[in-house]
Amino acid sequence: MWIFALPDNLIKAAVEDSISSSGKTEIKATIHGLRKGMFFNVYADSLDLSIGGTTALRFTDISCRVNPLYLFKKKLVFSVTGKMGSGNIKGFLKFPVFSGESDEPEKGNLKIERAEISAIPYLASAGFEGNGLISAELNLNKNFIDATFKIPDADIHLSSRGLPLLLRSFHKIQGALSLKDNTVYVKSISLEGDKGYARLKGNIKNNFMNLALEVMPVKGKLNQIESIFIKRYQTSPGYYIIPIKGPLI
Repeated sequence: MWIFALPDNLIKAAVEDSISSSGKTEIKATIHGLRKGMFFNVYADSLDLSIGGTTALRFTDISCRVNPLYLFKKKLVFSVTGKMGSGNIKGFLKFPVFSGESDEPEKGNLKIERAEISAIPYLASAGFEGNGLISAELNLNKNFIDATFKIPDADIHLSSRGLPLLLRSFHKIQGALSLKDNTVYVKSISLEGDKGYARLKGNIKNNFMNLALEVMPVKGKLNQIESIFIKRYQTSPGYYIIPIKGPLI
């Protein structure tokens, strides 16, 4: 019954439609190479999550184990493992097999362990470039994704236009953000570099940034040109707020 009664394309559609909320959100899921195996196993070559047409996350080499007890309730509940770049992912997902058939919304949790930041296309589009290994946790509840992450040892550059060099290079980053519909809510991303500390807040809606970068430079670390540039953004001694507005790079 597992092999023949539940077609591959039905599983694919259930997962994609549940994450995408049947077209009611800008968060889209695309699965490539999905196929069933014996004993309630499911495999996929990749799963892409995109926001507003921009790929945010890409998982590969996905392997799932379906809990058969939930199939009679028209739900797909499965544990999942896979890769993101060279990093590992693991977690669980719960989806209704038919959209609208279940009064319990789709839910899930994924943990990412030591993946390269280059494996997260959305960070590059938001201006984060460089090297480093990221660990993160993502929680899915209906069409809402909540995420926390950290990059404890990195060489990251923020390439947003108009920022001086002192604000572009960091070696420690951690933060929290949420994704809902067509908006990324940046709750707080803290950045630590040789010349000081910074914190990024705001939102990215329809791929348009409306962010504020709070900067706290280390005394004596700024050269004359940097000090002149940042002075116009000063709100109190040693504290500056720089607006970052415009389309994603």
